[in-house]
Amino acid sequence: MQAGEITKYEYYITKGCLKVYTLDEDGTPHISMFAVEDYWTGDMASFMTREPSRYFIKATEDSELLGISRTNYDLLFQEIPKFERFYRILYQKSLISYIRRTNHGISLTAEERFVVFKRKYPSIVNRITQKDLAAYIGITPEFMSKIISKVNRM
Repeated sequence: MQAGEITKYEYYITKGCLKVYTLDEDGTPHISMFAVEDYWTGDMASFMTREPSRYFIKATEDSELLGISRTNYDLLFQEIPKFERFYRILYQKSLISYIRRTNHGISLTAEERFVVFKRKYPSIVNRITQKDLAAYIGITPEFMSKIISKVNRM
């Protein structure tokens, strides 16, 4: 997915890893999330409002996705009401995660943010590049290298 496009599908990942990110004025990426198997990804705001997305989504490894259009998304909820409950719970958990990540960004050091990420997503740490991890944590790749070395020595 490219920034500026209207999100036409929400995607369920059956295989692989994707990153969701924006680019600042200098072209520096800021990764907001990684998505792996059994995750949903896309830009829900663009999908629901049909406004252009601010996000790029790129596979970081070979990936397989299942996409659902807005029409089928609405039809799924209408025809199978239990899916609406499933999605509500899914999005509640997603919102809680987003709030915690935002809070961590303003209250934790970069090292603490890395330790939290490593503890919460141990299967993802080894699937992404150090450069992408730095873009997620919000630091330079060089500083990320120092933090990883320090944490691994502990």
